Amino acid sequence: MQQTLITKSFNAKAYNTELFPIPDVLTVQGQRCLNGTVSIEGNKVSSVTMIAASLLTNDPVILEQSPDMLDHLVLCKCLAQMGAYVNYTEKTLHLACRQVHPENSLPVETFNSVHGTLYLLPTLLVRHGWVRLPRNQGGCKIGLRPVEPMAEVLRMLGAKVVLGETIEASVPASGLKGCHIQLKSRYGLKNNKFISSATKTALLAGVLASGETVIEGAYWGRSIIDLCSFLRSMGAQIEGEGTRYIRIQGVPSLHGTHFTVPSDPQVLSTYIGAVAITGGRVHFQQASLAGMDIEVAAFRSMGVSIEENADTVVVTSKGRLQPATLTTETLPTDMGPVFAVLMSLAEGHSSLEEVIWEDRFGYASELRRMGGLNNQRERTLYCNGVPTLSAANVNAPDLRSAAALVLAGLAAQGTTLVAGTSHLARGYEALPQKLNALGANIQPIFGGLA
Repeated sequence: MQQTLITKSFNAKAYNTELFPIPDVLTVQGQRCLNGTVSIEGNKVSSVTMIAASLLTNDPVILEQSPDMLDHLVLCKCLAQMGAYVNYTEKTLHLACRQVHPENSLPVETFNSVHGTLYLLPTLLVRHGWVRLPRNQGGCKIGLRPVEPMAEVLRMLGAKVVLGETIEASVPASGLKGCHIQLKSRYGLKNNKFISSATKTALLAGVLASGETVIEGAYWGRSIIDLCSFLRSMGAQIEGEGTRYIRIQGVPSLHGTHFTVPSDPQVLSTYIGAVAITGGRVHFQQASLAGMDIEVAAFRSMGVSIEENADTVVVTSKGRLQPATLTTETLPTDMGPVFAVLMSLAEGHSSLEEVIWEDRFGYASELRRMGGLNNQRERTLYCNGVPTLSAANVNAPDLRSAAALVLAGLAAQGTTLVAGTSHLARGYEALPQKLNALGANIQPIFGGLA
């Protein structure tokens, strides 16, 4: 398949969204063992910021293993609307932003459809010295998504930022200047929703600021490590990623790059969860456990066997799962819903504390429809595992809940109808088809439920 996207010429087929359309309802036949081999796509969260970072150079940027999903289509559509050349061919994304003109306004509906478009704020600002964007409200409805942390970082670097119905920012004639960005004192020592976007903003703006920028209390997750590797491949000088202290030495310019996007840990964790609850043995190719120590330790504590050999991860699961006590202070918040499904089937009492998002547990009532025993007290979900779940009609309120409820359907007796699965197109590359290739039976229902 080959599809060229230039300026405003877009076709959703270029991103596979019409090859196996993701309807809003999927039927999931339960209790089918998973076996076989499947490839893991590139990291969605990391590559979103890489696409935005392509604005930091006039040279071509090539992303190998670019994931095939809606968030990337929207971001590329925004770049093309402003005059960029965008070409997606067989998992390779070609970007060239030399002809980008910021005065080409972006449609509010398109811009607001996903959260990742917010990372155009620092990169357009650095590129052109000013930017005016819609006030983004995109992304899953799992809690407030404040833009203020991004604005605060840009102000510390010297920009003027005004937040209203739109976001307007400008750079003084002297340019952005490196500084000491103290996130720890502003947002605390614990993991929270503010530090990820603030750290990414500091990186995207700081690499071309004059002088040194230090981020103290930085976010340490996989997406930051991947973004720093990408920026370094463009000539940026960064050290300390993966720790709470990142140092950036600004450079005059960045050059183009040919970069391979590392595998997506959230996607891999989702598939590991699927094997864990259905049993079987699956080989995951083009996969890496790098940066997944917390998730892997949690899976293993629940009885899942995980081994890595070169670029292949082998997962085996037999027998009933063991309970666990987890917190998103360390566990990636996106994986909470997947582990909640495992906890629903584990032999004993488990708990999951959610410290990032206020409304993350929207899936809990749906698991109860399927016979799961759980209750929420403040920011913690308590689960008392049952031997099996029962098929039901359930509704997914967000992306990761959709994946989790599909997994619950795989484990349940009977055929589960999961509504709200259109969310999957934002974060997974052909999840139903890949699960089917491993032995699942997931089918779309078009036109909704009668």
